[in-house]
Formats: sequence, C-alpha cells, structure tokens
Amino acid sequence: MKSKNEFTVRLDTQLYKKLLYVAEKENNSLNNHLLHVIRNNIQYYEKTHGKINAAALPLPDDTQEDTPENER
Repeated sequence: MKSKNEFTVRLDTQLYKKLLYVAEKENNSLNNHLLHVIRNNIQYYEKTHGKINAAALPLPDDTQEDTPENER
C-alpha cells in the first residue's frame, strides 16, 4: 500500500480564504485542489527541466516511508 505523507503549510488568512474559494468553485476539497496544483507544478517543472527520479531522492529524516506505526 502506498504511504501518504503529511506536512503543514502556514498561510495568511487571505490566501487561505482564496484557496478555499477556488477549491469550492472547482467542486474540490481543499486537499484535492492542492494536490491538483502541486501535480501541475511538478508536471510543468519536469517539462521544462526534465524528469525527476523521485525514487532516488531522500525523504527528510523525520519522514519514514512505508514503515508501520508500531515499528517507528
């Protein structure tokens, strides 16, 4: 099963309200809207700079991929 990573984003209130507004207008949850924006950004970056090999990239030390909670 694929693991899901979580992270915190700090936004000012005006930007947060605008994100919620756009997500609602596009009939998306805020989470799905942000995933869409992030995917589009990465797609644009890869089109401009070349494919990113995510498998070769390390995760930050505090993030452990595919490790069950009881083994952390």
